[in-house]
Amino acid sequence: MKTSKAFYVPVLVVAIGLVYLSINAFNKSKTNQNSDIEKNILSYNFALGTQTVGSKYQFTEETMLVETAKEIKNMGSNLLKFSMHPRYCTENYGLPKNDKITSLTKLATLEPSVKEVLDMDFKYYHIWIYGFSQYTPEPMGKKDDTTQIKFINGYPEQYKEALYKEVYNFTKHLLKTYEGTGKIFYLGNWEGDWHLRSDYDRTKPVNVKTLEGMTQWAHTRQKAIDDAKRDMEYDNVEVYHYIEVNLVAKALNEPDSKVVANSIVTKVNPDYVSYSSYDATNPYKEEASLNKNLKIALDYLESQLSPKQGLPVGKRVWIGEYGSPSIHYDDDMQNLRSIWTIKTALEWGTPFILYWEMYNNEIKKETGEQVGYWLIDDKGTKQPIWHTHHNFYKEAKQFLKEYSVTNKELPSFDTFRKKALDFKSLNPTY
Repeated sequence: MKTSKAFYVPVLVVAIGLVYLSINAFNKSKTNQNSDIEKNILSYNFALGTQTVGSKYQFTEETMLVETAKEIKNMGSNLLKFSMHPRYCTENYGLPKNDKITSLTKLATLEPSVKEVLDMDFKYYHIWIYGFSQYTPEPMGKKDDTTQIKFINGYPEQYKEALYKEVYNFTKHLLKTYEGTGKIFYLGNWEGDWHLRSDYDRTKPVNVKTLEGMTQWAHTRQKAIDDAKRDMEYDNVEVYHYIEVNLVAKALNEPDSKVVANSIVTKVNPDYVSYSSYDATNPYKEEASLNKNLKIALDYLESQLSPKQGLPVGKRVWIGEYGSPSIHYDDDMQNLRSIWTIKTALEWGTPFILYWEMYNNEIKKETGEQVGYWLIDDKGTKQPIWHTHHNFYKEAKQFLKEYSVTNKELPSFDTFRKKALDFKSLNPTY
């Protein structure tokens, strides 16, 4: 039977159409796959990060909090550490006072700069939280950290109940507001041993009632977060609690002395421990001694924790602060000493290594000189350690991209941290 040419034309058109649709579907699928990979890379835990608290200068008309958060983002980081407490308008950020802000949840919703940074494209948030329910305003012009904690010489029941409610509600707010974003919030405290010894005298024995009160305070915060998570249904967002410590060397050198690490941490068993690590980093002038002593301190802190269900696999101790001020070191040595800490922490396996900080927060009273805990100095100059972070993020993203192409998945954190030790950014030649 003869087939007319008229028959072939529509068949050919259909065939070409099917091929076009297949190619288009393939390309679309590939584009979506690449987009997913890129999104996963940008939300990966790069370990390195920094923070913004109490900066002494700024360069734009934006609020200090928003300006520094944007600088952290522009550097390449997906982590923001800042503070939320009743002194938001008098200390750290100088934000406008709003009498309607009477809780952490209201601070998160009614203060525009706080809401803006919480809404920004950060994956990880480390936040020092202090309850409005615990605050007694200081005299004008004076700073007194004990005004935002009520466990000195014991913790009254009314403050405990009020704190529980405030942290519980704030946790629920975070879980509800940021559900589906993938954000992870770590809620904790500033250097806990200076709360336990509020006179900053590490030589004195601890006040037993203050120790008991602070233990109840930390337990209340952990329980409030746990209970809020238990009572809510949520997806693709998470909140954890941490306790920050800073006098670890005292515990190691004076085993009978009481510090947060060997008393409160062991009793509360928080989700995580943050280590403000100056007593294990700054005394040492050589990389080998810093490496040895920091690992001893990290091992000790890990030993104070008990196993806990419901947490991601991995270490539960991180570096919450480290840094070498420029008042004592030139730019290159400041960078090099920071790299010693970074590499030691990566070798040990800490999930976070947080440099203090984006802009310097300390000025010498006698001379008005900037102490120089900075990534960007008071003249707007990006320091070598800024470039170390910036280049590290670029190398990290390139490695993750290449790894995902080869393995069709992103590497484990252990694989990443071991590879990161060889990044050029962490191996400068001086």
